[in-house]
Amino acid sequence: MKKKFTWKKAIYIVLGLLFAVALFSGIGYLVKSNSKESEAFLTRKPSVQNMDDKVMATGKITPKEEIEIKPNIAGIIDKILVKEGDKVEAGQLIATVRIVPSISEVNAAQQEVQNAQLQIGNSQLNVSNMQKQFDMQEKLYKQGVASKQEYLNSQQQLFSQQQSLKNAQQQLNTAQKRLQIAKTGATPELQGQGLATTQIRSKTSGTVLEVPVKVGSQVIEANNFNAGTTICSVADLNSLIFKGEIDEAQAGKLKEGMDMNIVIGALQNKTFPGKLTMIAPKGKDNAGTIKFPVEGDVTNPNNEYIRAGFSANGEIVLSSQKNALLLDESLVQYEKKQGKDVPFIEVKQKDGKFKKTYLKLGASDGINVQVLPGSNITKDSEVKVWNPSDKDKEELKSKQK
Repeated sequence: MKKKFTWKKAIYIVLGLLFAVALFSGIGYLVKSNSKESEAFLTRKPSVQNMDDKVMATGKITPKEEIEIKPNIAGIIDKILVKEGDKVEAGQLIATVRIVPSISEVNAAQQEVQNAQLQIGNSQLNVSNMQKQFDMQEKLYKQGVASKQEYLNSQQQLFSQQQSLKNAQQQLNTAQKRLQIAKTGATPELQGQGLATTQIRSKTSGTVLEVPVKVGSQVIEANNFNAGTTICSVADLNSLIFKGEIDEAQAGKLKEGMDMNIVIGALQNKTFPGKLTMIAPKGKDNAGTIKFPVEGDVTNPNNEYIRAGFSANGEIVLSSQKNALLLDESLVQYEKKQGKDVPFIEVKQKDGKFKKTYLKLGASDGINVQVLPGSNITKDSEVKVWNPSDKDKEELKSKQK
């Protein structure tokens, strides 16, 4: 018995056909778009350049020797005769200090003088009395009335009183000098020896780097309890060094005596030759990373004016490769093989498809990496940009228009 063809069946058949067409169309569209997407990649070519394997240290330029000029007496700055940037010679007058006497110190010194004078008066009286006793004992000894022991005792007592008088005179002299120092800050003897003076002179020839005091500033001398007040700092700017830091991973690659290139940004990235002179034996913790201080001499062949404190970078070349095949390091991908990261790139073929190519890599400067012989690429190879930046995406869009 034949089944009847109904409108209901016809509607089901039509809907089924429409669904099949839509499904196949969607699949075709996805396949087509995926194939287009697979071709929509930028490519970059390797380049042939000289490759330097170098270590970069960041730091600044400082004088090899910086001398701080300090007073050897306390007082108030009366005059300042130099300013920052001035050239000075050793022995040149740079400032003067005015002594402000302390009332308590002056009173104490005056009291010491009076006490010493009183002591001298007493000692003179004692000497006079002992001289009379000694003269009497000497006369009796010569007459045979006094014994020799009594004579010697009297003589010893006279010598003792005479020595006490000398000590009292010395104490008076010392007390008078202390009073003079309390009033003026120095004595003629100290000024003549350069041990105490109100004239502050430069200890070396060079350039004045800093004058941290002003007229009227109070200053103190250096002693066992404090470092003293710095009047100014002087340094020879023709003798400069680079002070910087390197990462601990680079420290083992360096040796003292290596050549350096000192790049100073403030001088339009001018480069000055140098030589590595010091690698610290102990690193410092800097925000969780270990840094090792380094120093290097700076050579200034054209006598350019380099200011102390300029920021600088020290480049230390470990090795140099001529005409090396270099590749942008961001183009390199890695995959795990037997627990190791193996580098590879995707190279565009003649049919437009990309083929995975494994590499042997050499030194890197952080931007480009050297491709060693044995890698199956040339300078004409087109390498896939697999992780494009926003700029790369804009470039790709402009090429597709």
